[in-house]
Amino acid sequence: MESLDKLISRQCPKAPSAEEFPREVGERIRRQRMAFDWRQSDLAERSGISESTIKAVEKGSPVSSEKLLRLLLALGHGSDVLKMLDSPHYPDLQSQGRFFDLKPASSPVLATKRVRPKA
Repeated sequence: MESLDKLISRQCPKAPSAEEFPREVGERIRRQRMAFDWRQSDLAERSGISESTIKAVEKGSPVSSEKLLRLLLALGHGSDVLKMLDSPHYPDLQSQGRFFDLKPASSPVLATKRVRPKA
């Protein structure tokens, strides 16, 4: 019988490395823009980012988190980003339990909680 770790690793696609990530992001943004039949100037106007930055991102240049968020919102991924943050990939069951035990950010309990690095 296979271990649970082996079964899980087969079902999860491998995430790109830190070096591959900007290229992968650029490729996906480009494909979606083209599927929408938008020019780079259309995406630039909708996102508030310069056309030269759109070109650079699509070629695989690193992008700041603010610009990436602007691009994702312009492409209609606002709810996807929030969903992703609501269901992270937990490293273990204890982490998942802690996540569900924490109250939303507006809760005073979570506002006073501090994250400390492991010793």
